Amino acid sequence: MTETPLVLVTGGSRGIGRHLAEGFAAAGHPVLLTATDRARAESAAAEIAAGTGGRVAGAPLDVADPDSVAALLDRVTALEAESGRRLRVLVNNAGVIESSEGPLWEADPADLVRVIETNTIGPLLVLHRFVPHLLEVARATGEPVRIIDLNSGSGAAGTPAYAAYSASKAALFRIADSVDHYGRDAGLRIFEMSPGVIESDMTHGMPIHAARTGDDWTSPAELVDLALALAAGGLDAWSGRYVRAGVDTPDALAARADALGEHTRRLHLDPRDA
Repeated sequence: MTETPLVLVTGGSRGIGRHLAEGFAAAGHPVLLTATDRARAESAAAEIAAGTGGRVAGAPLDVADPDSVAALLDRVTALEAESGRRLRVLVNNAGVIESSEGPLWEADPADLVRVIETNTIGPLLVLHRFVPHLLEVARATGEPVRIIDLNSGSGAAGTPAYAAYSASKAALFRIADSVDHYGRDAGLRIFEMSPGVIESDMTHGMPIHAARTGDDWTSPAELVDLALALAAGGLDAWSGRYVRAGVDTPDALAARADALGEHTRRLHLDPRDA
């Protein structure tokens, strides 16, 4: 049986990233998670390792800093040598949202820039640095490698109250188009996964979610199940496309895999539409 590969989860010390790091570790994957602060990353890793019995490490990362991203790749290659497991799953999770809702012209410009730098520039820099490594892994192992971007319904359909966040997530669709176009034949797969609406510090701070209770929230288990299925390879037909935890199940996506249209679940506007 093939050993479970190393998984990298950016922004994995809390919220959605924490659920994903815990889920991959519980499924037997060695996990490297990141946070902007080294101590917080290492503390979260130790807690997850204790709770799951898995191999979990933490590392600092500022996704918008090319030098920080380069240092993270060095850490990954060291872990690969130490564990004997290659990195074959990258989860681009690190992200932020505006500190307040409303018209963008009433927002703090620095806050808008922070969102775009973290959510769009960050994944671009991570992909720029890590895709060559992942492609080398695909060549060496003869098996596909996979990237899971944490996207959002705000990227797919827009959320007017959060202009920068919506724009940053819509941009990920265009980046994924290019990654899928150039990487697919070389064994690279990329998925735009919305986590649904998970209870977290971020969502509890958003007035648009203030009325949610109980079943209105997406279950973390549904999120983890979908991420594990994407990482396992049975849903590779969905590379470059959008999937949503809490709505899509692995079985339902697999059943549709042979009937996907050119634009199914891709961000697409037909300019010929009236």
